[in-house]
Amino acid sequence: MKKNKFKIKTNPFAHQSIAIDFVEKEDVVSLFDEQGLGKTKIVIDALCKNFAEKKLNGAIVVCKKTLIKNWLEEIEKHSNLSCTEITGNRKTRQRKGLGFSYFYIIGYESLIRENKMIEELLKIRKMALVLDESHKIKNPEAKITLQLFKLANLPGKKIILSGTPIANKPIDLWAQFFFLDDGKTFGKDFKKFKKEFDFDLKKEVNQSKLKVLKEKIEKISLRRTKGELPELDLPSKKIINVPVILEKDQKEMYKRLKEKLFLEIKDLNGNEIILKAEEIFVKLLRLIQITSNPYLIDKAYDEVPAKFKALDQLILNLTKKKQKVIIWTSFIENISILRKRYSKFNPVMIYGKMTMEKRNASVKKFQNYPEYKILLANPAAAREGLTLTAASNAIYLDRNFNLVDFMQSQDRIHRISQKKNCFIHLLVAKDTIDEYVDYLLKRKEEIAKYIQGDITSYKEGNLLSKEELVELLG
Repeated sequence: MKKNKFKIKTNPFAHQSIAIDFVEKEDVVSLFDEQGLGKTKIVIDALCKNFAEKKLNGAIVVCKKTLIKNWLEEIEKHSNLSCTEITGNRKTRQRKGLGFSYFYIIGYESLIRENKMIEELLKIRKMALVLDESHKIKNPEAKITLQLFKLANLPGKKIILSGTPIANKPIDLWAQFFFLDDGKTFGKDFKKFKKEFDFDLKKEVNQSKLKVLKEKIEKISLRRTKGELPELDLPSKKIINVPVILEKDQKEMYKRLKEKLFLEIKDLNGNEIILKAEEIFVKLLRLIQITSNPYLIDKAYDEVPAKFKALDQLILNLTKKKQKVIIWTSFIENISILRKRYSKFNPVMIYGKMTMEKRNASVKKFQNYPEYKILLANPAAAREGLTLTAASNAIYLDRNFNLVDFMQSQDRIHRISQKKNCFIHLLVAKDTIDEYVDYLLKRKEEIAKYIQGDITSYKEGNLLSKEELVELLG
């Protein structure tokens, strides 16, 4: 009997079967299931069905370079089909040819360099173009986004995937949907869309306007959260705020910088606050550095930071129970400092400048060997695609203002393969900017959840006014 090469190797969960049917039938697809629900398998299974039906004869998956290995492994795990990574030496590839595959995987960063080849593939074969973690193209003026806009009329099918399509603000949606449907959902004019829906700083976040966005994406997207899928029997996830009080010198450093920023901001009017928003947030980030580890900005600092003391106690308690732990920090220098501090626990690291080989080795050690008890990671480098379920505890030494960093990173441990209850420990310095970061991320998350359909209502209000800034720094 002839083997069916399009047969799927692994059985889907019930929620995945529903999504596989959805992705298979539609030519433009937005799949926004919460991270950790297996979107990669859903897409692989659906495309295998499209190939079997001869509706398509190939697919190009564009993903972050850190996720290429994950896609290669998942395609091999779930299907019998060939897969080619588009990377490496261009001249060698031109000489030998790309070869036939059903799946081609390429990193976003390689799109500009390989645009001609991708264009030719899409012209000569009826293919799907899949954008993984599609919030990557939220900026409509970025080179990668513009390149994808040029390719958007060529595929036989287009799929965008993200567990956090609203990376920070509602306007993040426009570019993703413009790629998908050429303006059918949100119009062709980004400036017009931004003017109406850019809820920034001083501007009121209005529920009636957000309801318009919510209703539009609900019609054409599929989104499920872990909480609404009890059949998965996922363990619980609990967020625990751990209050800390700054040390003496640390507190003095914080006070001096806060007063300096207050003097810069107090005389600005509302429009100036909005115009200088990015500059202000960069300066506020320095306050976060002080609450995390003052040594990051002053090498003469020689106290043990308050959060390090709290971290010591948490690590001690968890490792005594033979539990592994992930420590998240936005500042790469903290990773090397903490690696020395906790050397007896054989910490492994993931941060942006590491090679893919070293990153993958860190994940393998942490996931498979009991002697590696701590993973030190930067959310910007490790927030997406990784399964880190050897740990059921994650500690945030600090957080920045980026919602996707926080939402994606915490679910590295809270995924389908997790068997233990999960705990997210947030170290929050009392009476500091940490408390505002906590508030701001909750507000951003609430807005995103409302638009995505996760919740039915939220409280209207500003994200940040001049008065709040002055109060924060005063």
